[in-house]
Amino acid sequence: MSEKLEELNKRISILNRQGRLREVEPLLLQASRFARREYGENHPSYATILNDLGGLYRATGEYSKSESFFLKAKQIFSDTIGKNHSGYATCINNLAGLYRLTKDYTKAEQLFLEAWDIYARTIGDRHFLYASNLNNLALLYQDMGNYEKAQQLEEQSLEIVRQTEGENSTSYATGLGNLAAVFMAKGNFIKAESLLRQALEILTKTVGVEHSLYASVLNSLAGVYYAKGNYKEAEPLYLQVLDILGKILGKDHPTYASSLGSLGLLSESMSNYDKAEQYYLQALDIRRRILGRGHPNCIDNLNRLVSLYEKMGDPTKAEQFRSQIRDNPQQ
Repeated sequence: MSEKLEELNKRISILNRQGRLREVEPLLLQASRFARREYGENHPSYATILNDLGGLYRATGEYSKSESFFLKAKQIFSDTIGKNHSGYATCINNLAGLYRLTKDYTKAEQLFLEAWDIYARTIGDRHFLYASNLNNLALLYQDMGNYEKAQQLEEQSLEIVRQTEGENSTSYATGLGNLAAVFMAKGNFIKAESLLRQALEILTKTVGVEHSLYASVLNSLAGVYYAKGNYKEAEPLYLQVLDILGKILGKDHPTYASSLGSLGLLSESMSNYDKAEQYYLQALDIRRRILGRGHPNCIDNLNRLVSLYEKMGDPTKAEQFRSQIRDNPQQ
């Protein structure tokens, strides 16, 4: 890799960790132009950057752009490294993730299964990419309501991690959290809580309590309490998550905004409408600045505010935010 591209990639990596997605875009576009000049349009290095652009636009909710870049990358990988290569499998796995988000489940399943087959033949069924693909496929089946198949795949993925990395690894804790999500979807809150507490115990030892993975699992545990209607138990956990994320990611990050949104929903459920309004507005401000006004998360945020103001008996404010939805259609 050239010195120029290496420097760009370092800056992109830092901005990605900070969640500053809008600042990543011009750098990735610059990297793509540089790679095209240096390697040509039919080179895996160029395709890798196109794949990264697809991932960026998927994250910012610009799904049409995302698909376009993923498809270009897929074609280049197919022409250069072939369809029996783990790099090609990773590209179609990412494209499948996009189709899952857009609820095109047939295309998503087809591509996830194709990637699964390629990984099995090229890197084997004990590789982290293979296990990750099983997890992605499980998430798809969970979205489709096929919880038994989702559970089967999550357990298979978890067993691979147990055999390769051990039961006291960060990856194993993450897998426990993923499996807990399936049990939560099935309404088995007792099992979900047990798995999440086990994951938190592992993460406390491996990454500590001020880490994004710990915050994610803690947020899931709060979600279990919320789903059970135990709002008083959920609230301190959500507040702890917010505090952790503020320290490690900063207060201008999409994940921090999501945490605010969870607290807003909890406050609304507790009929504390003023506090809910405060959380929703704060989350909306972050999302607009970081993700853009037409991002799906912004539109969801606006819908929450419309619903809240209707509950509060304030039709004027409800219409004000409803008009913002009309003026900024989802990307």
